[in-house]
Parts: sequence; C-alpha cells; structure tokens
Amino acid sequence: MAIETRRQVLRGLAMGLGVVCCRGALGQPAEQAVYVGVETSAESGLSRASFFSASGARLGQAPLDFRAHGMAGHGRRLAVFPRRPGDRFALVDTETLEILSIVTAPADRHFFGHGAFTRDGRYLLVTENDLETLQGGIGVYETTGAFRRIGQIALPGPGPHEIARQPDRDIFHVALGGLETHPAYGRTPLNLHDFRSQIVMLDFARGDLTPLGYWPGTEGISLRHLAMDDQRRLYIGGQIKSRDRAMGEAVLWLVEGDRVQKLDPEAALGGYVSSVAAHGGRAVVSSKETGVALCLDGPRAIGVRRMEGAGAVALGPGLSAASGFTLLDLNGRRIETLPRHEFDNHGMAVG
Repeated sequence: MAIETRRQVLRGLAMGLGVVCCRGALGQPAEQAVYVGVETSAESGLSRASFFSASGARLGQAPLDFRAHGMAGHGRRLAVFPRRPGDRFALVDTETLEILSIVTAPADRHFFGHGAFTRDGRYLLVTENDLETLQGGIGVYETTGAFRRIGQIALPGPGPHEIARQPDRDIFHVALGGLETHPAYGRTPLNLHDFRSQIVMLDFARGDLTPLGYWPGTEGISLRHLAMDDQRRLYIGGQIKSRDRAMGEAVLWLVEGDRVQKLDPEAALGGYVSSVAAHGGRAVVSSKETGVALCLDGPRAIGVRRMEGAGAVALGPGLSAASGFTLLDLNGRRIETLPRHEFDNHGMAVG
C-alpha cells in the first residue's frame, strides 16, 4: 500500500566467537531453545528450522517445503523466509515446532528472504520484488486473528534484502541492494553496470519513508545485511558485485546518528558480508568468503573467529553463535550439522 494508505491503516494506533567479551551470561535452562538455525539438505535442496539450547543440545526441527534463508520472531511465532526468489514463507510455533501456516506471495511478487515484526507483533513486514517494475516493496501482514496481507509499501529502488527494526521502537531500516532481478533469469542481475545501493528508514507508525541517500564508496557494492545494537548503532554489510566499480575490499559501514563510517579492519571480510547480528553494545559480522566472524564494539574490532564458510551469526541474552558450512559454534560448543546438510547464512536468538 502507498504511504498515505499506510497512515490510514494505522491511524489511531498509538556467536560463539571464542572471545569472552562477545559472550553473554548463560541464564536459560538447558531445555529451552535459545537459537534457531537453517539447515538445508544437499540432496533435496529443502530446509528445516533447527532449534538448540544454550548447552548446545539439539531440541528439534521444523521441516520446510522450500529452501529457507532469513527469519523473524515475536513471542512463540517464528517466520521463516525463502531464499530469493522464493514465493512462500512459513510461520512456526517455537514451542510445539508446528507449522502454523504457509503464506504465498501475490502472483506479481516474490520474497527476498527477510522480514521483521513490529514491537507488539501485530504486523509483519516482508521484503519483496515487484515482477512488473523490478522495484522493491514491503508486504504488510496483519498477524492478529486470521493472518492476512493488508497492503504494501513501495520502496525507492530495486533489490531490498534485510529489514531490521530498532530495538525499542517501530522504526525500520531496509537494505536496498540496487540489483534488478527476475525469476525468468534466475538470480542474474540485470543492471550490474549502473546499479546503486542505499539504506531506507521507515517510521511504520507514521507511515514515513526516508531514503538515507547514496553513500560514496558503495559503488559496485550491493548492501544486503544490517542490524542495530542497543545504542542505536547501525551496522551494514554489503557484497561486491562489480569489481570494476568497487573501490577496495571494504564492505562494512557503521551509522551513528548522522555520522557514517566505512569499516572493515584489515579487509578481513574480503568484499563479502554473509550476515550481521547485534545485541547490547556488540555486533558480529561474518564472511563465508574469508571464513571470518568479526566481533565489533562500534568501529572497534574486539575479537575474531575463523571457520570454513562463516555464515550465520547471532547474539542475544545468554547467546553467542556463529556457523560455518557444517559447524555451529554455540556458546563455545561445537555442533555439527545434520548429515548431508549445510547451515544457511542466517541464524537467530529465540526465547
């Protein structure tokens, strides 16, 4: 829906990094799930959401009928999104591991692998691609009562990927990767020679959408993943898609208020960010290309963990997790993936 319609709808609604400083204190009972990761079968290409306790115990799985990517949670509801260009996502009960529903994209859209709930859990915002215009959008779903789509918000560019909410209010940031794609051409970018990335801020309650502009140094880089810590420091990770246009290997930015800093200590990320997570005053950024999971406190690198195919990272109360292709390091415990499966780029703190 348009922003004006958005106002009408809401009017009246008021990693186990091996580094001590990145860990939280364990507080949950061992039988309670604190982490969920995506494991994908090498044979079928289908995924399952796998739940783990703080002690590293594997508690159960929720099998899915698609290849999964990102997740979003609120209370005992977990939304699991498909890898681009998937056309359906699942809602899972995190206590019973029951699939509550499978949600299908409108005929003229596909999903981009990510979404986020509002603070009260009443709405779920999902990044989408408009197959007619190849421009990005956000699908808005109401979760109370019968789960239903109530509209959409147009975005000022193509390729939206991750959407993240600020910890304490319904202000969202969206990474607009800038690449036009269409399922008829697989995942091949159609505008590689001149694409531009940007970050967009959405005040959901007010219906205000604010592009933060094109930053110098993002040429040739598709901004994909982001997370905000409790100090409202926004960490943004990109992936080099055009080396002819990119200036160096740095693909990490930190936004503090009006200040934007380009980071990437010692080019540790190798031009590719797989995942970003933040909690409290810390963030973790991973790169499957270099096998690095980098722990940060603002612009300062405070720890590093190496594992083959470093992908999913997660931080939370009593949780520090990072996974590679076949190994999950959860609170310092090493857990192997299911036989003939791989961990995907994203994991999430739950509970």
